[in-house]
Parts: sequence; C-alpha cells; structure tokens
Amino acid sequence: MKRNFDILSIDYIHLRLPNVNWKQEDSLIALNNLPGVGPARINKIMAADQLCEFVQRHPDATQLYENMQQQRKTAREIGAQFVPAWSGYYPALLSHLEHPPPLLHALGDLDLLNHQPPAVAIIGARACTPYGREQAKLFGKSMAFAQESIISGAARGIDMISMQASVNAGGKVIAVLGSGLDVCYPREAFQMLEQIIAQGGLVLSEFAFGTRPLAGHFPRRNRLIAAMSRALFVIQATKKSGTMNTTDWALKLGKDIYALPGPIDDIACSGTNWLIHEGATPVLSREDFLRSLQNTAHSNLNAEQMAIVEIMNEQDWFAQEISEQLCIGDDQLQMQLLELELQGRVSRTASGSYHLIGPK
Repeated sequence: MKRNFDILSIDYIHLRLPNVNWKQEDSLIALNNLPGVGPARINKIMAADQLCEFVQRHPDATQLYENMQQQRKTAREIGAQFVPAWSGYYPALLSHLEHPPPLLHALGDLDLLNHQPPAVAIIGARACTPYGREQAKLFGKSMAFAQESIISGAARGIDMISMQASVNAGGKVIAVLGSGLDVCYPREAFQMLEQIIAQGGLVLSEFAFGTRPLAGHFPRRNRLIAAMSRALFVIQATKKSGTMNTTDWALKLGKDIYALPGPIDDIACSGTNWLIHEGATPVLSREDFLRSLQNTAHSNLNAEQMAIVEIMNEQDWFAQEISEQLCIGDDQLQMQLLELELQGRVSRTASGSYHLIGPK
C-alpha cells in the first residue's frame, strides 16, 4: 500500500541526491514546477523553513533537480529573472493576497514591481465592439501621455488594444500572463510583448517556463492584476466573463473600480453598466478619469501617513529624521512606513532612506 506523502513529514523518505546541495531559490524553482503543488502548499513549506529539505528528500528528487536546471537554462536563454517572495523586488502589494505566488518570473524592468507608482489595470472583453476598440485605444494613449503605467493580461480585445496604444505612445506597461513566459498566448501578442520589454516595461508570470495557457490559469493571473493595481478600469464587458473575475478580486482587495458606460441594449456593455449600477465610478471622459486617479492618490492615507508623504515631497528622508521632524515614535513610524510601502506609496532606497514614489 502506497503511503501518502505529507508535505511537512519528510523524515521517512530516503535521500535521493546526497551530493546535491540544494539552495533556497533552486528549491523554490523546483517546487514551483511540480504538478499539484500550488502557492498555498509552497507557502506552507516556506513558512516551516523546509524548502531545501523537502526537495532533497522528495521521491522524485532527481527529476526535480533536472527540471530546475532546465528552468534555469530557459531563463538564461530568454533573459528572464526569478523573483522569489523574499526578494527586495517582490511586489509588496501581493502581500494582501491570501495565497500570494511564492515565485515570479519576469522579463523587463523589475523596478516596475515596486519602485514606480502602482499601475492602473485596464481590462475588458476579448470580443469587443468598434466602440470598445476605439475607447481602449484612446484611453491607452492618454494613460501614456499622463505617465500612468498600465497593467493588464495581454488577452485579445480590450487588453491588447489598450496596452498596444500605450506602448505606441511611449507608456510603461506590465503584462501578466496565464502561461510560462516562453509560451506566448495569444500568439499575436508576441510583437507587443517584445515592444513592452524594449521600452522599459515588464512581462510577468507566476507559472514555470513551458507552462501552457490552461483555462484554470487565468483566474490566478487575474488576481495578480487586481492585487498589483491601484485602481481597475473596465472598458467593456458582459456580466459573465473573465473580466468580472478580475473585478471580483479587485473588490475583495479594496481597489477603486471604474467602468465605461455603454448603450443599455448592447450586451457587450451589460457588465460595465451593471458595475456602475453597483457602485463603480462611471468614466465620462478621459480627462475626468485621469484627474480622478490623481485626486484619489492620497485618499486612503491617515493623518500621520499624509504628514509623512507631505514632508517627502521634496527629498528622501531617513526614518530617524522623519521621527524627529514629525514627533512620531519609532514603533508607530515603522508601522506607518510599512503601510505606505504596502500601498506602493514609498520605497526604501539602498542607503536606507525612504523615497516617495506616488504622485507628488
């Protein structure tokens, strides 16, 4: 009778690779490529500090090691980088998820993960109408001119159209995939993704290299888009769609939701009209939308956080300097700075000072 393998009970399994010294990141890469092991289980293993032990004593340790080496090889070939949960580049905003991805794969500028103002998600239907297509182009272009970065899923339709318009206008874009970075889906997105990277944007995935774009992967992709955005804008969608899945995640995470109104008898706009009925902010012009994004940048800050942001408008500050300037106790200040980091409003520099990264 085959004994069940408890992910935290590894003592009964004999060592398969006695000469391999597994490192933390190698172990995480190997686990992330193991079928049936998702973020929740990997995070549990990480919390127990058993990453290396787990893979070293796994029954298929030899195969895990070979797979890890192949993942490393693919990363080198395509110029990708691994971003584990303990990396300084790992997005602080993902900490709000119940089961954040333990490992990200990235192509492009890693500074976009934390050291830029959080992006705005622009999403919508794959099968969009001419009205939806035109608005996606106009809003994508306007976002670039306003120096607002976009995050989206690189799907056909609204996603690709708005992203391409922003890139063409010189904007910074983050594309989140539901496949491995080396598996372009849809195929017609390939040129756009290359352009995004070339212009200082970022292509991101939590899935291992070689992972196909299965249906179950897209809800996982959607949660990353929602979590990493500071607001979500739905241009066109039906009531039952993947777009609504992303919107659900954004609502759970407390994000601001915007929606573009459409004809009441057009099913393609039924989802956006319903969102407005349920409380989403209607977008009546590009100017008002961009103004709203700027006006709400500080709206979720408490009094102490507002004071911290105000004094950081002109220069970077060390924590001790902020404490003395505002007469805030060290413990209280650290708590407020951590919250500002999680909101994507400030970042800590290599020298230890704090830098304001939101709108000034």
